[in-house]
Amino acid sequence: MRDLTPLALVGASGWLGRFMGPALLRAGVVEPGDFIGLNRSGASEAYAAWPGLRWSTDPEAGLAGAGMVILSLRPDEFRAARLRCPGALVLSVMAGVSMAEIRERTGARAVVRSMPNAAMEIGQSFSPWVAEAEADDADRAMVRAVLGASGREEAFAREADIDVYAAICGAGPAWAALLLEALAAAGRAEGLSPEQALAAAEGAVVGAGAMLAGQGAQAGAMVDEFIAYAGTTAAGLEAARAAGFAEAVAAGIAAGTQKARALG
Repeated sequence: MRDLTPLALVGASGWLGRFMGPALLRAGVVEPGDFIGLNRSGASEAYAAWPGLRWSTDPEAGLAGAGMVILSLRPDEFRAARLRCPGALVLSVMAGVSMAEIRERTGARAVVRSMPNAAMEIGQSFSPWVAEAEADDADRAMVRAVLGASGREEAFAREADIDVYAAICGAGPAWAALLLEALAAAGRAEGLSPEQALAAAEGAVVGAGAMLAGQGAQAGAMVDEFIAYAGTTAAGLEAARAAGFAEAVAAGIAAGTQKARALG
């Protein structure tokens, strides 16, 4: 089996990197001696449990000899940097940067794109990924281990689907936060105090998330059951539908998908 160490994480203390790196180390996917953290500021407190890790602020030195490189940085930062890693397996968690561009800029042996989300912070990310044909079984097994250390992973067949996923849940709680904000505002408009409205909205969104875990396929049936009951919730759901709730969400996802593709 090909040796994919050392593993270099570019952006190791960034938005996702500060959760992804420690998850890999805790799960034993990579040993501390085979981990290299790259960023602009050096050692990060997020890795305090693993003193003595290798850190580098010099991409050329940090990537030299790496068997696997994870790119966890913004597209503009990636394009401004010189991140050459010929012979390495490259796993990108960047939005909007194609596998073809990553290969061209890095000289990678094989490229994989994924889009984890902010739930990586609590070990519950859903991380879809797509691999180039050049990625062999050992590469794919390593990708599954890396992404699986922070939640659930799933292989996708088409690269374009990653951009749609990024729009739906790439930012983790963003859509749920928008709903919570709207529910709280509606509660205030109906006479609740700000504290009461916020508590009610948070209880609805957070509690519902737990109840829906693993039940996504039944969501439509759940809505239909509430409407069939013809109570207060049914009145609210029907009014939201009539006001264009589904259309507003669809417009948001379309805009997010277009933005992700425009980054390329």
